[in-house]
Amino acid sequence: MKNYYIASICRNGIIGGAIIADDGGISYKTGKLTVPPELRDLRMEYRDIRDFSKKWVLCFPVFTIDMKDGETYKFIIFSPGKFHSLLFEKVDR
Repeated sequence: MKNYYIASICRNGIIGGAIIADDGGISYKTGKLTVPPELRDLRMEYRDIRDFSKKWVLCFPVFTIDMKDGETYKFIIFSPGKFHSLLFEKVDR
């Protein structure tokens, strides 16, 4: 089953796109051609996520996802409650 979330990644600015969640992980996708290819279609398996957190910045819910390889990604998610529940259920921290 797939769930879709309107999201923006915070990396050298705010880049609009979407997060698609399935049984194995989440994928951030954007159609912006000026974004590096590794961010245009970013896959994060639940088993590779070390930790996550949510905080409010100005009036936006910002999720920080820390990967086991040391990489950190920040996203503005426009359905924060549902996304938080998904990560809380799927990520073993």
